[in-house]
Formats: sequence, structure tokens, C-alpha cells
Amino acid sequence: MKRLPVIFCILALAGLLVPGCEVENCPPNALSYLHFSLVDQNGRTFNTSDTITIVGQTTSSDTLVSDTLINQEAAASSFSLPLSYDAYTQFIFIYHALDVGYVGRDTIRIDHRNIPYFTNLDCGSMMFYEITGTAHTHHRLDSITITNPNIDNNEKENIRIYFTVSGVEQ
Repeated sequence: MKRLPVIFCILALAGLLVPGCEVENCPPNALSYLHFSLVDQNGRTFNTSDTITIVGQTTSSDTLVSDTLINQEAAASSFSLPLSYDAYTQFIFIYHALDVGYVGRDTIRIDHRNIPYFTNLDCGSMMFYEITGTAHTHHRLDSITITNPNIDNNEKENIRIYFTVSGVEQ
């Protein structure tokens, strides 16, 4: 009888340690972001001289939902932005020059296909995307190219945004 509490403590301790040995093979990054790179007309990465605010827009029933994703980012050369679960996501790039204030805006629409990806019971699911098309305005940006249409949790460039840059801004 004197050994019963000791045996019980050993069994309880062993029972607590056994589930702690389970290894979860969950990816460290379970979110998929669209990665933009800003390049000049020659394809070289550059840092913006203006500040950029990026607003994401989507629709819910009959309502337009806007959310500021990046606010007044200065000297940026790339962005990582989330996509909506709808068939497309729209971003508004708002430009502010440091000396004169508001200088314009561009709208970029990304059409995409949602690809649900189930990892396992412990990790749950993730949403991957495939870019099916783009549309944009030409106020400040020149063109857009899709460098990698598959958006997953690996951080790779997906879209290049081309700007016409003067020699002063380079």
C-alpha cells in the first residue's frame, strides 16, 4: 500500500509525457500571399520615391468592402498581399508624393481560382490560388506581368508591376 502513490505518480507522469512526443508536420506559414515586385521599364527593382497606400476591395452580397492593407509605405520595392475567397480581388494603389501630396491612383484587378488544400487533421486546411488574369489602369503604372501564376505558402514573386521611371527616381 505504501508504494501505490509512487506507482500512481509514475504512471501519471508517463501518461503526460507520451502525448507530448507527437510531432506535427504543419508548415510554418499556413497563409498564401500574392507577392508583387515593383520594377522600372528595364526590369530592374527600384524603391518608390512616393509613399503608397494599398486598399483591398471585395464585394459581399450588395456591399463593397474596402480595407487598408498597407498605409503610406515609403521606399517600397515589393509587397505581399492577401487575396479574397471570391473569384477576383481588387487593389487600389494610392500614390502620395512627399512634397505635393496626392498624385494619383491605380486599380489592379486579379482574377484567380481558389484551390483548397487540406494538409492533415492537426494542421487543418489552407487556400492556394491560381492567377487566371489581370486588369489595371495606367495612371502611374505602365504594365503588369504574371511571373508565377501559382500562389501558395512559398514566398515567391507572382506579379511584376512595371513603372516608367525617370533617371532621378532610379
